[in-house]
Amino acid sequence: MLHQRLLGSADSLQKIIDIIPSPVFIKDEDHKWIFLNDAATRLLGGTREELLGRSEYDIFPAAQAALSWASDDEVLATGQMVESEECITLPISGDTHTMIMRKTLLHVPPGRRFLVGVASDVTEYRNAVAENHFLSRHDALTGLPNRIMFHEALNDAVTRGQREVDNIAVLLVDLDGFKAVNDAYGHEAGDELLRIVAARLKCCVRNGDLVARLGGDEFGVLLRGGPALQQAAERVATSICGAIAAPALLPQTQTRVSASVGITYFNCAQTKPEELIRQADLAMYSVKRSGRHGHKTYEPSLEATANRQLHADLLYALARQELHVAYQPLWNPPDGLLTGYEALLRWQHSHFGEISPRVFIPIAEQSGLIANFGAYVLRAACAAAHGWPEQVRLCVNISPMQLTDQCFAETVIQALTESGLAPDRLELEVTESRLTLDHEDALRQLRLLKEHGVQVAVDDFGTGAASLDMMHRFGLSRMKIDRRFISGLPDDERGYAIVRALIRLAHDLGAKVTAEGVEHMEQALCLMELGCDEMQGYLFGHPEAPRSVLTSQEAPLAVAVAR
Repeated sequence: MLHQRLLGSADSLQKIIDIIPSPVFIKDEDHKWIFLNDAATRLLGGTREELLGRSEYDIFPAAQAALSWASDDEVLATGQMVESEECITLPISGDTHTMIMRKTLLHVPPGRRFLVGVASDVTEYRNAVAENHFLSRHDALTGLPNRIMFHEALNDAVTRGQREVDNIAVLLVDLDGFKAVNDAYGHEAGDELLRIVAARLKCCVRNGDLVARLGGDEFGVLLRGGPALQQAAERVATSICGAIAAPALLPQTQTRVSASVGITYFNCAQTKPEELIRQADLAMYSVKRSGRHGHKTYEPSLEATANRQLHADLLYALARQELHVAYQPLWNPPDGLLTGYEALLRWQHSHFGEISPRVFIPIAEQSGLIANFGAYVLRAACAAAHGWPEQVRLCVNISPMQLTDQCFAETVIQALTESGLAPDRLELEVTESRLTLDHEDALRQLRLLKEHGVQVAVDDFGTGAASLDMMHRFGLSRMKIDRRFISGLPDDERGYAIVRALIRLAHDLGAKVTAEGVEHMEQALCLMELGCDEMQGYLFGHPEAPRSVLTSQEAPLAVAVAR
């Protein structure tokens, strides 16, 4: 009989298929197993002799067996291969595994049909993806959502707030005196204090509110809901200030810190999440300026007050050595290579602590101090980069205001000459601006620097009206795609389409592409698939002081991404 002939000829096939690590099986039209490899036998439990001639109903619960039979019937009815996902509770261990089943028909003359199936266990992969997704959006130290998740939630809330009557409050919480604890008792004590603060913050908010650690000793709180939101935000801020001020028991000592809290609210006329963060920053800075330990709500008058105070402090920031340059790495993940560092100006105020660049850079531009600060960054960064491996380039942000200075090109060339850095290792990142394109001095100086061998890139590409004009008129060497297009990848279909189009455009124009704001593995893998040349973001490294800058041999994360 055909059945016996098939089984009789299966001996050699059995030896071959037993080598395959995935479960492989053959069923007859009555859904009974007539062939099982070793992997399938182990999955089902028991010996091959015990299992042959039986079906899922003899092994698994009825509901689970019915799902398997349904996909069998689909294959038998259509003659097409069917792929299905099945959750299987293993008979011996009781563990539930997620399996991808691929089943197709095998026709054996004269007219007999058999169902051939291959199963792939994707349980570990799914668990790893879920764990990676969790880790990429949560702070390892405190267990709180991190900056990525906070910004994702804020973007989502703002998007919904534009369509619905849904108030949003953003609170930024900065610890007063945290640096003193770190300096006095060490980083372990500082870490324990941050964990204590995180636990207290969670107790201060309502169900459904989001608490996140944004970095260092800064935390963010996102509140949503109804016309009474302002009163709720005030209560939460007051509760936070009281909770943080309570004594904290550390391994070596008991200490106290306080909190400065800035509050701002969303309204339909002002829709950018970045603006909400900046406003909360200003309100928080106002609390620090007024003596710390308290909360304040943003109001437009804070802009002028903060500008005056910060401008006065900025005048002396260089002389007081409060300004320093940090370096954030850029990677080529497919090759696992460090390709460069971006120089970023930081301000560690002697009294107020770290002042955000989103607060002080606009003030420096408006006050005319940006030229002095820019010259300082160029000199310091070029001197540092001279000692890096030759294949590692230096990227420096240039404000459009700097390009209006007639001496700018001379300042750049002087920094290169003094440091000995080769001009082609310096890349100036110019933010797209009509000011840049319409100012004759700016055009002249960009052309002069290109002739000198300096590379020029357009930063934050796609956020203004001048991007394509700059690419067309200058033949820029690199396009940096703004983080707002990267943040939703790979799930944001529109963002994906925009990034894909920008990468193709840049490559067609002979330019390289750097993606900014890459903060989790899914984004990196998506960008690799799209052909992105280089990536930058917290996934690959935070801005670090010069002494912490890596060498090209230390690229563990980039290599991991490439694999």
